[in-house]
Amino acid sequence: MARRSSLALSRSSVRTVGAVLAGAMLCGTAACSSPGGAGRDRTAKPEKFNAAPVAAVQKAVDKGARLNSLSYRINGKVGGQGTVEGKVSFSLRPRAIDMRMKASGGLKSGEFSVRLIGDTVYVGAGERAAAALHGKHWLKFQMRGKGAGGAGGFGGMRQQADQDPAAQASLLAQSGDVKKVGVETVDGVRTTHYAGTVSVDELLKRRHAKGALGAERRAKAVRRYKQLGVNALKLDLWVGPDDRTVKFRERAGTDRGPLDLTIRFFDVNKPVTVQAPPASDTVDLAEHFKQQFQQGFGKRFEEREGTRI
Repeated sequence: MARRSSLALSRSSVRTVGAVLAGAMLCGTAACSSPGGAGRDRTAKPEKFNAAPVAAVQKAVDKGARLNSLSYRINGKVGGQGTVEGKVSFSLRPRAIDMRMKASGGLKSGEFSVRLIGDTVYVGAGERAAAALHGKHWLKFQMRGKGAGGAGGFGGMRQQADQDPAAQASLLAQSGDVKKVGVETVDGVRTTHYAGTVSVDELLKRRHAKGALGAERRAKAVRRYKQLGVNALKLDLWVGPDDRTVKFRERAGTDRGPLDLTIRFFDVNKPVTVQAPPASDTVDLAEHFKQQFQQGFGKRFEEREGTRI
């Protein structure tokens, strides 16, 4: 009976982690705010391609790639998965992340959370998690070794989510028609709006220019779009004071429908504090499997000895 319980929890845990990481994928991509609204005050018409917009976008991307901590909000639509919204706060040193996502109208509907403290990951999905984890709402496991220090300090979690906002924003600089749209106010911040369209197939063939962001990070972002069935990617970037990215938006058609997500950045380089969930409401995956293994081994030993007697 113990062995069956272990198997059931194992499969449910995997599904729970997968669902949460699906939310992580959405939040890493970008967050969504409407491109219009009362906050807009365009003062310039779109201009023809020249080197200045590309240089401005690249400067903002390079600066963003060097940040130690950041928070951002996300909301928008993903083909086949419905509407998503949430908030993410992360720090590279010390390594920490607090991700809270909500999805509705799709296969992954529900609330998802991820908390990373050093090498310890906590994932939860509200009552869905409780149904899989015998009444508890959080699953705990460790990230160690080479994978824990992966892309941008997010470790295996970021690699599995395969999302990287800085890498995705950097693709705008590769656009053949990147242009300055105008000056706009975003949540009280005066910004310069840049936009362009990129071909995913062309990006796959192209050697990316050097910068603060590694070429492999950009390549991974491009491959993700290819896997989604994206051909053309429309990108918008709002750059504020000190060459800081204030908002980023991506739009595309995918195999499962339209993608329209925007990310709104805030709390740049401010401390990020993440609290571990209560131990009484958490299943330690390593300890659980250890106990199940010991119970299963003891049962097999008793059955073997009983046969001998």
